[in-house]
Amino acid sequence: MAEAKKGVVRIPVPPRKQKAEDSARQEAVRAEAHLPETESRGVHMLMTEAVQAKRDPMTVPLIGLLLAFLVISLIVQMLIAFS
Repeated sequence: MAEAKKGVVRIPVPPRKQKAEDSARQEAVRAEAHLPETESRGVHMLMTEAVQAKRDPMTVPLIGLLLAFLVISLIVQMLIAFS
């Protein structure tokens, strides 16, 4: 017989509180992550809020320009070598 499909699991999420309480809760979660009997560290890392680092906006274009020049110079070297 075909098994009955189960519904979507709903996880209750408490409403957001003040920053001081959030930081205290995050410290408690980090303290739990260091205990050996808890689940794997990956689960706790997914639940923590990652702080976005401010990046230089010119980094990606400069890397792209560098790669373009490297590819062009490689093509020129190949043309010289096989001509």
